[in-house]
Amino acid sequence: MKQFMKRPLIRLAKHLSRWQDVIQQHSVLEMARQRLALASGLILIGFLVIAGRLIDVMVIRSGTPQQASFETSGHQLAIPRADIVDRNGEVLATHLVTASVYANPKVILDPPEAALRLSKLLPHVGYDVLLQRLTSPKGFIWLARHVTPKMQHAITHLGIPGVYLKKDYKRVYPYGQLVSHVLGYCGIDNNGLSGVEKFFDVKLQNDKSALKLSVDVRIQHIVHDELTKAIAEFKAVGGNAMVMDLKTGEVVAMVSLPDFDPNLPNQNNPNAIFNRNTLGVYEPGSIFKILNIAIALESETASLRSVYDATSGVKIGRFTVTDFRGKNRVLSLAEAFIYSSNIAAIKMAQQFGTQTQKAYLNKFGIFKHTTVEVPEIGQALVPASWSPSTTMTVSYGYGVSVTPLQALTTIAGVINNGYRPTPTLISQDKFSEPPPSSDPIVSEKTSNTIRTFMRINAKEGPGKRADQGNFKVFAKTGTAYQAKHGNYGAVKSRTNSCVGGFPYDNPRYVFLVVLDDPQPTKTTYGFAAAGWNAAPTAGKMVARMGPILGIQPADSDEEETTAQGWTSVKHTKEQGG
Repeated sequence: MKQFMKRPLIRLAKHLSRWQDVIQQHSVLEMARQRLALASGLILIGFLVIAGRLIDVMVIRSGTPQQASFETSGHQLAIPRADIVDRNGEVLATHLVTASVYANPKVILDPPEAALRLSKLLPHVGYDVLLQRLTSPKGFIWLARHVTPKMQHAITHLGIPGVYLKKDYKRVYPYGQLVSHVLGYCGIDNNGLSGVEKFFDVKLQNDKSALKLSVDVRIQHIVHDELTKAIAEFKAVGGNAMVMDLKTGEVVAMVSLPDFDPNLPNQNNPNAIFNRNTLGVYEPGSIFKILNIAIALESETASLRSVYDATSGVKIGRFTVTDFRGKNRVLSLAEAFIYSSNIAAIKMAQQFGTQTQKAYLNKFGIFKHTTVEVPEIGQALVPASWSPSTTMTVSYGYGVSVTPLQALTTIAGVINNGYRPTPTLISQDKFSEPPPSSDPIVSEKTSNTIRTFMRINAKEGPGKRADQGNFKVFAKTGTAYQAKHGNYGAVKSRTNSCVGGFPYDNPRYVFLVVLDDPQPTKTTYGFAAAGWNAAPTAGKMVARMGPILGIQPADSDEEETTAQGWTSVKHTKEQGG
């Protein structure tokens, strides 16, 4: 019986044990599922946190629409500025496609390490600057602009998260220094900072058609080359020169030396950036006698029959003004001009008087600044009070300081039948004569007389070295001593000029050449006047550029008409202007 009861209990115990195992296994599985769900939840939360952080860094904190633009694909990047070309279509300023390096400091993992690695490739930026930029709170910062293709590859190879390359454009000037003062230059962000680039900054950024200048790069090269040679030969401090179309006012060449490379705006001497032609002012000296004689003829205080006693000097205060290599005799009006007599100039001015002098100089445009399409424009320096001594010194080119552009434009008006051209650096598509309603600054008769005086001067006077190549040059030289601390005699520094035009019988082009303190040489027999340096420099320019400008040389034996009764002047080598 006991044995019989024992067996069912054993079977019951086994069944209970199995159920216990099943329940235990179910509990383990349930716990596993719970842990798996918890782990999945934690992973999901982790992903959400990371995603949120990325959104915070890449979108919310870094900025915004501007940041998105930095990621713009290269083909959508707008060309920043229009090209600039010369009158014949030669490219003077354009752009090159480059790449620049930038960073998002918010995603830089190790700024010191990144700065160290980048500084090896960008030593011109430097470790300290790079570290400062890589720890910036901004979401975008430039590290280096316009890097070379080789540098682009090296930076990409570094693989630093948060450092990127962006397609960029760089302003370039194919002719380098040749047209530097006319063109000016741009900043690193392609904004115009000087010259035509600054004057037409808005136009160049918005109008993508090329800006066509009046400058002819061939003539610019000739003027630059001859002026460079002259400065070296005569050991001058510097120099400047211009060539202008007399009829349209177009400036076909404008050179100022020393000059600069607009491709390297941050590496140039500030003195070289100074435009002597438009910004600098100087006392023009004897070339102003053109205006003095014009006033005398226009005011009818002088005629072709006028004579002036130049036997002795004229006292101005405690100084006595004399003539350089003077003739010490009575001079005709033509001789007074060709011999460049200071004494005769003073006596002319004394005859027409201070008020007449001021009125005509104002009419000529001396008291107003002469503009052209560059922002670097100088203002004439005029005495506050105009005393009798001022009237005398102004007659021969002292006491008033003007820009070379102003001097050339004013003299151009006197020799252009009285019509003062409006200087421009922009090509004029259509040839334009002065409007009939324009008020001439002198009469046609006075203009013809002065132009003839200048032709005789270029044939037989101090300006004869400007007449090269039989292009019928007419010219006037001027040698002005520079004042040092108000004293003209302490240091013999000079500003030498030669102004003129060609051809005489049908004037089309005018020029001005200025040398700053040229020195005497053996070839000039120890003289340093303008006739020995500025005049021959101008002559070489004319001989080279005449054929390019379409001016045919005259026959060497061609006779020219001169006014009846004018004295033919023979000069020795001592006369220098």
